[in-house]
Amino acid sequence: MPRELPIASPLDAGLVLRDVLLPVVAQGAVLRRPRVGTVAEKLRADNRALRRVRQLRRKYGDGPVLIQLPGRTVALVLAPDDVLRLLAETPDPFAASTAEKDGALRHFEPHAVLVSDPPLRAPRRELNELVLEPHQPVHQHGHRMLEVVREELDTMHATLGWNDFRAIWSRVVRRIVLGDGAREDSELTDLLDQLRADANWAGFRPQQEIVRARFLAKLTPYVDHPEPGSLVHVLHENLPAAHGGIDGLPHDLPTAGLDPVGQVPHWLFAFDAAGIALWRLFAVLGTHPEALEPIVAEARHPEASPLLAHAGAAVQESLRLWPTTLVILRQSQVDTEWRGRFAPAGTEFAIVSSVFHRDDEALDFADRFEPSIWLDGRSDGPWPIIPFSTGPAECPGRNVVLLTTSAAVSHVATHFDLDVDPVTRARLADDLPATFNHATVRIGCWKTAPQTTV
Repeated sequence: MPRELPIASPLDAGLVLRDVLLPVVAQGAVLRRPRVGTVAEKLRADNRALRRVRQLRRKYGDGPVLIQLPGRTVALVLAPDDVLRLLAETPDPFAASTAEKDGALRHFEPHAVLVSDPPLRAPRRELNELVLEPHQPVHQHGHRMLEVVREELDTMHATLGWNDFRAIWSRVVRRIVLGDGAREDSELTDLLDQLRADANWAGFRPQQEIVRARFLAKLTPYVDHPEPGSLVHVLHENLPAAHGGIDGLPHDLPTAGLDPVGQVPHWLFAFDAAGIALWRLFAVLGTHPEALEPIVAEARHPEASPLLAHAGAAVQESLRLWPTTLVILRQSQVDTEWRGRFAPAGTEFAIVSSVFHRDDEALDFADRFEPSIWLDGRSDGPWPIIPFSTGPAECPGRNVVLLTTSAAVSHVATHFDLDVDPVTRARLADDLPATFNHATVRIGCWKTAPQTTV
């Protein structure tokens, strides 16, 4: 019988907790904690995590290696092949719903796909795909989404900090997801932030039922009376009829089982992470204006790149350099074998994204801003570069996020001069830091004279 996966020594487990796991938890996996982000940046937290994983590989092999913590055991993933296997074999035998993830997301989206198990996971995933249209290059409401992005970003004429930009981006998110009527509903975003802040503590903090009830009371009318052109309107159109069902879904599955309202918080949550990626990207582009050239060129010749490939590549490169999903979790439902060793059913596997995205021994572009990897095929190699995950649980909103963020980058590149604060400019001048706290960045966004399209 195969032996169990290697178990890290108590000393190594303590070092992994200090250098790899605690920084992820402390920074806020669900809602970022800006002050902790500043500390993590000063300590170069992601570099420390990468060094620790390399030390584990040398000592224990490719792993995964079991890290025994008080009250739980986590299998830390060390090898790129294992990352790809876990993602390709989701949800069977590796469930996307894990105890840790469930403890966090139940604070604000207890019925989201990420924490749904069979038999509800498949129909909820299908409903999300019907709304977000991941198999279409452009969403049916793509033109309206672009109009919303441009209208809101045109209000940026000022020196902005992260909170200023986030307020603008939140208006974009609310209008796209819920409709124009939600543009000024900042209370909805504030309530979701309260719930996400609690979710950072997972099961260690009790759920705020009163706050969640207030949040749902604000959210539900947008879903029950959807505004045409919004994502919740597409959701409404794809709900099962009172005595029927959606094509391909069980006809006896009630709407309550799908929980349509319960799917929407994740769209709001995920779009917020897109704003973080954009703000970091604007800082890079303002520091390295040469990187703007292909983005501006394609914006002036949209017929050559209707999907804004260079702008989209820049967004994905921001997500590679600084993943907004700090850790990816999977949980085995059966015993699984790993290079002649086995992990028992119920093992929770942790993939720390930055460890793979910034490994300079595997990637010669690890610490450079290199958007071309998303255009020339290098991002599709055997090494896992997975800003939207991959496999059956790949983010169904990937194309919607890339559409809107690409439009944002293109619009800002062609309509604004970006004046990045001196401290950030110095940080981004050479090799890009592995840990970059977006919350401290300030950028002057000054409108330029209109350019005539040739």
